[in-house]
Amino acid sequence: MDILKKIHQRAKEKKRKIVLPETDDARVLEATKVVVEEGLADVILLSSDNALKSKADSIGLNLSSVKIVNPKADQQLLKKFTTEFYELRKHKGITMEAAQQQIGHFVYFAAMMVRNGLADGFVAGAGHTTPDVAKAAIYCIGFTEKLKTISSSFLVIVPDCEYGHHGIFIFSDCGIVPDPSAAQLANIAESAAEIFGLLVEEKPRVALLSFSSKGSANHPLVEKVVKAKQIINEKYPDLIVDGELQLDAAIVPQVAKIKAPQSDVAGSANVLIFPGLESGNIGYKLVQRLAKAQVIGPMMTGLRKPCSDLSRGCTIDEIVNAVCTTAIRVVD
Repeated sequence: MDILKKIHQRAKEKKRKIVLPETDDARVLEATKVVVEEGLADVILLSSDNALKSKADSIGLNLSSVKIVNPKADQQLLKKFTTEFYELRKHKGITMEAAQQQIGHFVYFAAMMVRNGLADGFVAGAGHTTPDVAKAAIYCIGFTEKLKTISSSFLVIVPDCEYGHHGIFIFSDCGIVPDPSAAQLANIAESAAEIFGLLVEEKPRVALLSFSSKGSANHPLVEKVVKAKQIINEKYPDLIVDGELQLDAAIVPQVAKIKAPQSDVAGSANVLIFPGLESGNIGYKLVQRLAKAQVIGPMMTGLRKPCSDLSRGCTIDEIVNAVCTTAIRVVD
């Protein structure tokens, strides 16, 4: 079965509650229609728009099967979330008035719904930047105790590709941490491997990428990747990982035999960990545009509960896919 069809089917079986806060964007309503008609998730829309029903009617979206919450009118939730957010952030000097203003932003309200178990996950970013979505997720949902590093992973599906898992990869981190330390790289690798296993249901094989393969270059940037590998071996001994590896050594068997013949990962990596945000962000966009790959993400990792960011240029299908991957990531 096609990986996306499989993901949709699994989301349909789980039927999680996913909150979408950006209902002023027509694409979000169109995506909601697809999700509802295909039964992929129970959608919660945040809206204070009196014209929401007429907008939904104009595209054939039946709101009877959608829960609608008006953050501006639901004073009980607004008060509860404001008080809770104040308690979470008062050590940073936030006032109660500032907390209420922050919760008034729908992305923060959505994140607080997830925190309080009123939704299983949220998807945003059609009208917000990645830092906006990431801050809401970090401040409201919080880090996992295990990792304490938020990062982002992309599911990358390359057509007619013999590398990775039949052309399927996880790329990370491509959206959050500009210059990760060795410890952060180790946590990013663990998160990315976990999400690969969860979505693809295959064994992750992790490559820590660099411009060097197994000592072919000497530089502090290479040393950071080598240190990350050492940390992973100590903290996550069950992870199949190697590095530092150049991209060709990581995924091409013939090159791996020359550059890293003793490696258990080289030539067969399906999880690619980039050494910094510059290379990660450029890398996934190159593959997306030049290889016409399908890209799903960024999926935020390292959080207590799942959320997914969207590109502000996202398509309706990309929103639907984000809803489905978020639903699958919900832990029972």
